[in-house]
Amino acid sequence: MIVTEFELRANWHKTKDQVIKLPHGSVITPSARDFIRSKGIDVQIEGNVRQKPFSEKLNALKKDQGVQEVKLEHMTHLRSGVLVTKTHPVIAYRGQLDLFQCELVEVQGFFAQEGEEKLILKLEEILAFARQLMASEVKEEPFQWATLIGLKPEELREQSHNPLKYFGVEHAPLSYTHGKVVSKLHHLRAKSREVELYANRAFINEVGVCSRTDLIQALNRLSSALYILACEVQGKVQMGKRVPIGTSNRHLHLSKDDLFVLFGENYALTIQKELSQPGQFAAQEMVTMVGPKGCLERVRVLGPLRKNTQVEISVTDCHKLGIKPVIRDSGQPDGTSSLQIVGPSGNVELESGVMVARRHIHLHTDEADEWSLKDGDRVRVQVQSERPMVFEDVLIRVSEHYRKEMHLDLDEANAAFIDAKSQGLLMEV
Repeated sequence: MIVTEFELRANWHKTKDQVIKLPHGSVITPSARDFIRSKGIDVQIEGNVRQKPFSEKLNALKKDQGVQEVKLEHMTHLRSGVLVTKTHPVIAYRGQLDLFQCELVEVQGFFAQEGEEKLILKLEEILAFARQLMASEVKEEPFQWATLIGLKPEELREQSHNPLKYFGVEHAPLSYTHGKVVSKLHHLRAKSREVELYANRAFINEVGVCSRTDLIQALNRLSSALYILACEVQGKVQMGKRVPIGTSNRHLHLSKDDLFVLFGENYALTIQKELSQPGQFAAQEMVTMVGPKGCLERVRVLGPLRKNTQVEISVTDCHKLGIKPVIRDSGQPDGTSSLQIVGPSGNVELESGVMVARRHIHLHTDEADEWSLKDGDRVRVQVQSERPMVFEDVLIRVSEHYRKEMHLDLDEANAAFIDAKSQGLLMEV
């Protein structure tokens, strides 16, 4: 018969017997023997002629005719001289702490590829912290520490609870747009919280008494430290996700055929000034637009020429002309309004292609890759001005020929009080 601590504890709590009888040849595990000692229980082996006093019996237990000590395959040492089952809560906690350290080292390897040397050093400090946690528990010594990643326990708690104040980011769901580094740090944080959960199972009993408050508090602050690192990186990323804002007044793009009708055969546009986007320019040429209820004079032509003529105006302009405002991405004329374009040499009846251009951001391919964005994505943008506001559903347009800039029409720019210093801050997809 094998007598384990678990069986003894379960039966003893029912009867509180101070004497237990075991059959001859019983095997008592070391942890069960410790339990017997702690409760002052007298063990009697059936078939023995003389029953020794408890203290004497414990000292001679290995030599007793019917008792022997063995280490079974399903058991392991909790510490020197103490055997427990491998499902023991403290053993499970140690396994999770080991796994956390493995994953931390893997993240350090990833950061080395990314050139994140400062973060590698921060994680090295956290790795040493985790190793000390393990040693403290195994040796049954108090865990003492002053700072982690340069912060005291109360500072870790304060900053992790107020990321907007310290790092300029809000508590928000993780997004791929935050970048791989932030994702890796959040993964480590989630793992550290799992370690903390296992520690609570190991060191808090059924009535809520904690035997290792030092370890529980340290693990909680470890989670805070990793969250702080993630917020710091995310804050820097968001600080970098700023775009200048350009106000787009009413204008039109002409096809070659419509240019010739309006300005004459073989006419060429005259560049007045280069625009922010490479290869695009404002021309000296201007036209008049005529709608059912009114007209807009001196509307500037932008170059170069396009395959199809497209007019981009504001909602206010649409009301003045008496046409229905239709919001479209550039180059998507289906379902848009019509009007007449009047030039010095002729008129063009434009059947479609008059739109309120959807607010958008031009990004170079390198910038889009850096920010984990692609052509066609939609983002939220916080406009920083004297009248700050958040613009939803902002289209991302990506090309190797683009320069970083957000475009708003005149109505949107006026609503946000945009000036030359205003910037947009990308918030999320």
